[in-house]
Amino acid sequence: MGVRHVQSPAKATSAIQIRQVSPHSSLRRIVASFGERRADFKSIHVIRALNDRPDQFMEFYFREPYLVREKGLGFSATPTSVLVGVTSAPGKDLGFVGQIETFTVRFQPTGLARLFRLPMTESFDQGLALSDVLQKQAPALEAALAQSTRFEDRVAIAQAWIAGWLDQSRPFDEVDQIACLLAKTNGKVSISRLADRAGISARQGQRRFLRDVGVTPKFYGRLTRFDAALAARHRWPLQTWAQIAA
Repeated sequence: MGVRHVQSPAKATSAIQIRQVSPHSSLRRIVASFGERRADFKSIHVIRALNDRPDQFMEFYFREPYLVREKGLGFSATPTSVLVGVTSAPGKDLGFVGQIETFTVRFQPTGLARLFRLPMTESFDQGLALSDVLQKQAPALEAALAQSTRFEDRVAIAQAWIAGWLDQSRPFDEVDQIACLLAKTNGKVSISRLADRAGISARQGQRRFLRDVGVTPKFYGRLTRFDAALAARHRWPLQTWAQIAA
């Protein structure tokens, strides 16, 4: 499968080298992007992270793990691979020390639910060991990714692995379309209008959305708007919040 780069090959952000690419066209209703981070910290570097966010992703750590600290507690190391669901409880700190090398698969809003029929409410506000969630599927992918060191190779490995599960995935339906439109428009669409257009009741749509995304459509729309505002503030730091919201 081919890979289309959407950013420059490497981008420095506070000593962290970031790369990101789009998936092959056949996977774009499942996967949003593939990413990589590399850095080398001589001493611990702490950032406040894990804001409210709508992302669902799998992440793999090949050198030093990330360190996570919750309020009032010390740092603890992440597992070698994690599945992170939609997050609404910010406040955790991330710590980095030593050589950091991660590979991330970010999914479309219902991508994980479609691919593996996972109840996404169980991953809401959670960072779970991937081997606990996908006990049969994950080990082969993690082993193959660990044997490679090039980002392009890891993207190819992950795409082939995901493609191998497509035949068992749930077909794309009207709730998936609603979730994708909410994500694409940063929550700036009428959920009830989308449900009417899809021919389903608001109650039915909310129940299925909650199962496959992990939160209600209304809450997901709020998260996407907040996430978009944070991204805009990062791009244009001189703008006020009122200007960003306009």
